[in-house]
Amino acid sequence: MRVIITGGSRGIGLAIARQLSIAGHELLLVGRNGESLAEARTALGGNALVFTADQTSEETPDRLIIYMKEHQFQPDVLILNAAAFFDDTLSVTEPKGEELERILLANVVSNYNWVRTLLPLIRQGEYPRILVIGSTAGLRADTSLYGISKAALRNYALGLREELKPAGVGVTLIHPGGTFTERRVPNKRTAPDRLLEGSDIGLLVSAILSLSQQAVVEELTVRPMLGDTF
Repeated sequence: MRVIITGGSRGIGLAIARQLSIAGHELLLVGRNGESLAEARTALGGNALVFTADQTSEETPDRLIIYMKEHQFQPDVLILNAAAFFDDTLSVTEPKGEELERILLANVVSNYNWVRTLLPLIRQGEYPRILVIGSTAGLRADTSLYGISKAALRNYALGLREELKPAGVGVTLIHPGGTFTERRVPNKRTAPDRLLEGSDIGLLVSAILSLSQQAVVEELTVRPMLGDTF
């Protein structure tokens, strides 16, 4: 299969890319940082296309279509992994309205634009699937703007699943709990066994994409053994 991964240069996105590369899928990684994308491509043995762009820009999906045509890349799967966490303030009353607008643009509106633009191509794929990486922050009573954005993303993904059923496009929503990334590492407050490995999410995605055409995992939650680390 040919798979697009947004936010694919590091963290969960790169972990997904590693597992899908092992499984033999063709990859196109989208990210903001060209240097990080180049490093990711090297880590994958050079077996990936990379596209540097601001993933929140409404023009980016259209530019990506041109890039894919140039490289004869017909996507089957779109993995919406890119996300932003601008502020660790635990309040839904203190931040200014523009901060909420900013994170909703990054975590919800941009994904809406990706799907709206790329859906015609995904529908033509041999195994048409859209995977949305959410968060357990969107499932609980979370006092952060990030939690608001992930709850909104969940509602969007579930609606997308319903709307695309007749078209034969499967939509899967995955909610990871706390996960090791380059920015989130063990420290005095968080022991190593309190976070998921990025490979856990990668293995789940790889398994989901190995199911039969008629099987769709609709919503999946995975947390560390002892639960969320808030």
